[in-house]
Amino acid sequence: MLLSAGGRAVEARVLALVSGLLYLVAFVPPRWLRRTWAQSATHAVIRRLLAVPANESTRTWLTYCQDATAVLGADVVVVLMPTVDHQVQVFTCGGSPLDRLECTPSELTELLGARDTIDALAGWTHPPALAVTLARVTDTRYLTVTPVSSSDSPGVLVLLNRYRSLFAEDDVAAFTELAGHAAALASRAHTLAERESLAVIVDSSHDAIISKTLDGTITSWNTGAVELYGYPPEEVLGRHAGMLFPPGQETSEAQFMDRIAGGERIDQQRVLRRRKDGTVITVSLTLSPITDAVGQIAGVASVSRDISERQRAEAMFEGLLQAAPDAIIGVNQTGAIVLINAQAERLFGYQREELLGQPVDLLVPERLRAGHPHQRDGYFAHPRNRPMGAGAALAAVRKDGTEFPAEISLSSVNTDQGTIVTTAIRDVTDRLIAQAERERLIGQAERDASERRLQHTRRLESLGQLAGGVAHDFNNILAVISNYAAMIAETLESADPDPRELSDARTDIGQISRAAERAARLTKQLLAFGRRDITQAEVLNINHVIGDIEQMLRSTLGEHIHLVTTPHRDLWPVYADASQIEQILVNLAVNARDAMPGGGTLSIDTTNAELGDDDLTSSPLSVGRYVRLRVSDTGSGMPPEVIERAFEPFFTTKPKGSGTGLGLATVYGIATAAGGDVRLYSENGIGTTVTIIMPAIDAPTTQGAADDGPAAAPIAESSANETILMVEDEDDLRLITNRILTRAGYQVLAASGGDEAIRLAQTHPGPIDLLLTDVIMPRMTGNEVAVRVRAIRPDLPVLYMSGYAEPVLTENGTLPDGVTIVEKPFTSQELLGRIRSFLRQPTPDPQHTGPPPKSRTHHHIS
Repeated sequence: MLLSAGGRAVEARVLALVSGLLYLVAFVPPRWLRRTWAQSATHAVIRRLLAVPANESTRTWLTYCQDATAVLGADVVVVLMPTVDHQVQVFTCGGSPLDRLECTPSELTELLGARDTIDALAGWTHPPALAVTLARVTDTRYLTVTPVSSSDSPGVLVLLNRYRSLFAEDDVAAFTELAGHAAALASRAHTLAERESLAVIVDSSHDAIISKTLDGTITSWNTGAVELYGYPPEEVLGRHAGMLFPPGQETSEAQFMDRIAGGERIDQQRVLRRRKDGTVITVSLTLSPITDAVGQIAGVASVSRDISERQRAEAMFEGLLQAAPDAIIGVNQTGAIVLINAQAERLFGYQREELLGQPVDLLVPERLRAGHPHQRDGYFAHPRNRPMGAGAALAAVRKDGTEFPAEISLSSVNTDQGTIVTTAIRDVTDRLIAQAERERLIGQAERDASERRLQHTRRLESLGQLAGGVAHDFNNILAVISNYAAMIAETLESADPDPRELSDARTDIGQISRAAERAARLTKQLLAFGRRDITQAEVLNINHVIGDIEQMLRSTLGEHIHLVTTPHRDLWPVYADASQIEQILVNLAVNARDAMPGGGTLSIDTTNAELGDDDLTSSPLSVGRYVRLRVSDTGSGMPPEVIERAFEPFFTTKPKGSGTGLGLATVYGIATAAGGDVRLYSENGIGTTVTIIMPAIDAPTTQGAADDGPAAAPIAESSANETILMVEDEDDLRLITNRILTRAGYQVLAASGGDEAIRLAQTHPGPIDLLLTDVIMPRMTGNEVAVRVRAIRPDLPVLYMSGYAEPVLTENGTLPDGVTIVEKPFTSQELLGRIRSFLRQPTPDPQHTGPPPKSRTHHHIS
């Protein structure tokens, strides 16, 4: 128009014509031009698809979808391809939610039926369900669907847009055709992956897999072949397989190749092969023909497996079969014996040749043979494992006709010769004899258990008697203590008590002290019976102990009983606790007194004795020198049933509440703990004699040494100025012990437990001269406290105090060498005397091992 306005009409017409032609070419191009443009667009895409690695099928489809989206101008491009396992794979651009979409082949077929543009959101058009799903997932509405050719089932190319759009038919056709090429490329990737996987499987197989031509040239060699034959691939590829044949195998190998060339397959032939090192092995060989594309046989696939180990296993099985402790017989379905081991030959008395092929009924007793075939046929019809010992007892017969009881186990195995039943047979004659003996012993054990239960019931009754006796004695003691303490309290309540009442109070205090002594003796008796008493043994003469306690015994017995002592002049010494010997004498004297209420004579005598084998019948003692202590009375004696239980703990014939039943039991416990024994002889109405036998030793006595102990050479209280670390968890006892020690002039560091004692040992600035510790304490026992404190203050003397000292006792109930203890309850004089004596004594020699050597084993104590 501008040109025409300027008077240039011709140029204007030419320009208008050219513009119109260009418009037509752009918006209504001819078919040949449209095809040219489409082909040029797909060429670049094909080049990119070919550039994708051949084994990456997913990446192939990703590249296709990206290029199709860019060229066609669609919002989303989706390819749906069926798989060989009747599934549908979904391919689209990366990161799309369609990656997780699942659909079925039927939905894919329904979608293929709709060839026009689909409005997925127009419900009145009844769009395919898969189209609706694709639109909703991708937030689009319109779908263009075209089929994609594939070597398997056809796939679908889906173009999705939010708004209606017109695609150039040539472009869609070109990309549809391109999708078929992409499917072929993806299928190639799948085929390559399968071949690669197959190659990996072949190479990782433990079997030797080899391929060769029909003339025997080796063309492939896997890792299993390397391991089996020892040749690396470069040494065998291209060479003839005859290098693997031992001499003499050429003919059979030629026959194998002829059969393969005829199309035959050879399975698991046992042949010999030669390894690189020259050794010959047995292999199981399988040969298969390899065909080419037209079906012609072009080569041979060989699979070899070393069965030398199998041959060794078969030999091992044969050896185990022969060495089996049970007789093993194999029987076929007709009842004939096909297998027999050496134990079966020994058990039945037949040679192997005599049984193989014979009916198994030959080994069944004749009286049972009639029904045996029926039972055998029933088992073969429904074979099942029957373990040894299941079912009723059976019988078998030997060659000589003798029968024996047997246990039989059955199991079946399928072989190339049919079902074989293996039977394991065991002679149980010895077991039945042992079972009868076991039943007899069980009956005896049940009778013994019944007797023990009866004895246990008796002991429970005796325990009740003990509780009554102890309660009775302690109640009396507590009554004395509480009443006298109340009287003293009443006296001291007065500001100016009457002198006579003060004198009575002193007497009352003496009564309390004596009651406490009675309580201490009672607890000591209980501890001695329970082997928990502290044994302070020494070399002593029993005559001296009798002399020391004789006057007390006379007071205990009363004037109506005459006491006669007859000590041996040259009595051998023993190693024992003098207080325990005294306890033996007191217990026996009290029993004798109770047995002579109307009066009588109690005799105590000692003598030496050398015991031989004839003197020790049914005695735990051994041959050697002993000292006899004999206590006899002229009392009422004991009937046999009482003698039988005399040493039984808690057993007593005294009225309820009048005795604990520990007298003779304690005597027996003390004597046996010292390595001795007790013998009792009694006749009803005549009297009783108790003889204590204790081992003698070769050592001078230490009698009188105790007199140089706590009570010797009293030291003025003003001279006591040492520092004592005292550990006691009982508050009241800790306070009174602290007062006793402080009043005596000692400096006391009082601790309520092990932790506090350790802290005081660490923080006290001055020296500590003695550790005085209780034995039984919570969280830390006395010997543990001593170890921890001595780690801080080495060589610190330790004095224990306890009425129950088990943690520091040896397994024999004695104190170890170097350990000293103050027994509770103690008086202030006993405690101070022991401390003064302990602090004055020299430091123990660590090389000291206790008392002088003795002729027998005894309890050592320092």
